[in-house]
Amino acid sequence: MYKVINDYMSKMNMIANSEITDRITGCLSDISEITKYTLSVNFRRYILDIYVKDFDISKATSVFNNIQNVISYPYSSFHVRYNEGKCVRYRFLTCKENKEGFYCDIVIH
Repeated sequence: MYKVINDYMSKMNMIANSEITDRITGCLSDISEITKYTLSVNFRRYILDIYVKDFDISKATSVFNNIQNVISYPYSSFHVRYNEGKCVRYRFLTCKENKEGFYCDIVIH
């Protein structure tokens, strides 16, 4: 799946700006299950580390779905989930019609 995601990313114009950051942080503040999070940007890629109350897979899925519903562009979005022991990692891509979009690596603990 890494190859598929990397190929998809190579066809996008990756952006990182305050509008996207505000959408992400606004969304996170509305989710009651989240106890703590950090958001950073590295090479125009967002990295989101989220801690939830009483972690389990179904709660991580619910949190991710809430985030995805708010920050996705309507044209295209794609994600892959990896279960990594006591956390879940999502690689998430979304873009507009003009292929301008962003990548977010989301880890939920």
